[in-house]
Amino acid sequence: MDDGELFHTVTAGKNQMPAYAPQVTVTDRWAVIAYIRALQRTRLGTLDDVPEELRASLKP
Repeated sequence: MDDGELFHTVTAGKNQMPAYAPQVTVTDRWAVIAYIRALQRTRLGTLDDVPEELRASLKP
């Protein structure tokens, strides 16, 4: 889904998922979409994406 479609789904609901417009502000809905995109990127991340000075602090 593109960002607009995700926003609409969070706003209006879809299938069994209820609408969250009454509970979640527009700004927070966009933050949810940004968080989803960040999660998608971390799934594809590699050690090379981590700054070199922070790599030693990662657990193996």
